[in-house]
Amino acid sequence: MFRYALSPLLALAALMPMAAHAAEPAPFALKDGDTVVFYGDSITEQNYYTQWVELYTATRFPRMHVRFVTSGVGGDTVAGGWGGPIGERLARDVFPYKPNVVTIMLGMNDGHYRGPDDKVTAAYTAGYGKLLDTIHEQAPQARVTLIGPSAFDDVTRPVGFPGGYNLVMQHFAALDQDMARARGATYVDFNAPVVDALRRAYAADPSVARSLIPDRVHPEPIIHWVMAAALLKGWNAPAQVSAVEIDAAKMRVVVASNATVDAPKASGRGLEWNAVENALPLPFDRDNETFARLMAISDIQRTLNDEPLTVTGLKPGQYALAIDGKAIGTFSDTDLAAGINLADYHTPMRDQAQRAQWTIRDRVEAHFVRMRMQINKLDPGTPDTIEALDRKLENDLYRDVQPVSHHFTLTPTPGI
Repeated sequence: MFRYALSPLLALAALMPMAAHAAEPAPFALKDGDTVVFYGDSITEQNYYTQWVELYTATRFPRMHVRFVTSGVGGDTVAGGWGGPIGERLARDVFPYKPNVVTIMLGMNDGHYRGPDDKVTAAYTAGYGKLLDTIHEQAPQARVTLIGPSAFDDVTRPVGFPGGYNLVMQHFAALDQDMARARGATYVDFNAPVVDALRRAYAADPSVARSLIPDRVHPEPIIHWVMAAALLKGWNAPAQVSAVEIDAAKMRVVVASNATVDAPKASGRGLEWNAVENALPLPFDRDNETFARLMAISDIQRTLNDEPLTVTGLKPGQYALAIDGKAIGTFSDTDLAAGINLADYHTPMRDQAQRAQWTIRDRVEAHFVRMRMQINKLDPGTPDTIEALDRKLENDLYRDVQPVSHHFTLTPTPGI
């Protein structure tokens, strides 16, 4: 029979003796030269969480080159959909790219938007198993990540039947987790983080919360950021962009993590230094209402976008920080000694990341058009100019995210 309860998680950590030293963090799941194919239904077809994962990877690991392909088709189930049956979908939209990594998010359409049904559950499990078997046979090199289906919004609106449709999605997520465990694949849950974000938003403003998934199925970009964060965390994505600490009293660099920093020197009554950060921050702007709301309903800034600058040994007072001559903000000596997160501010590094985001958007849109042409049996041409544009933009992206040197100045404001 269909069970509402989720499968219990393994509790191995509780049974293991505590290590004498903290273990090294697991490496990021993606590697230089990987090709990642995102497979799924219309939520993947929206091309948002997929873009955000690509943006993080390109800006955080600019010296890696990872190719991303989004192969979502609206209405898809484990058996396929209007884009073709599952065999045709995989043969056209996955295997030609020779992926090293395949993510799969299905389930929203498989439950048919109604209550629990044993036959539906059996069809979902059997169809998913066939899908995974085909990937294993045709792309044995691919590392597979099963994504528990994102939430149907039963948080901001009344449920349509006892338990609600999201409970069906949670049941499918539990099945996904079991299949991943049985096959040695990675499992990442999108459902719980989205539900948590909806609850936080609803507590703050119910009307705004209802706009986050307007039709209860397809999330707005802010929720796709929550989903992208869940996938990145499941792939062991590091929180830190870079970390720099300077002792102004001794004019020395104390910490330079994922950065190269020249020794600071006196500049008037302040100091200056040059630094190359080996990564870029995600381009979140707290002055933008959407990003401010994202910060309020998630921990994404703390867990994926940490770019601390710490300056100790300053005389008491207020200091103006500028990068490449651009005013960043004014901070107290106490604030600087505690550390500020540069990712919170409009820096040249953020501008560089924003340009990368625009390139990714253009590249994803080019691929979307090409894929729709293929689904509709239209020849993209010889040579394939749309594919050529996709590749050009991909190369432009990795050229444009390369680290560059920036000049920092910290100047006391009048009165010090």
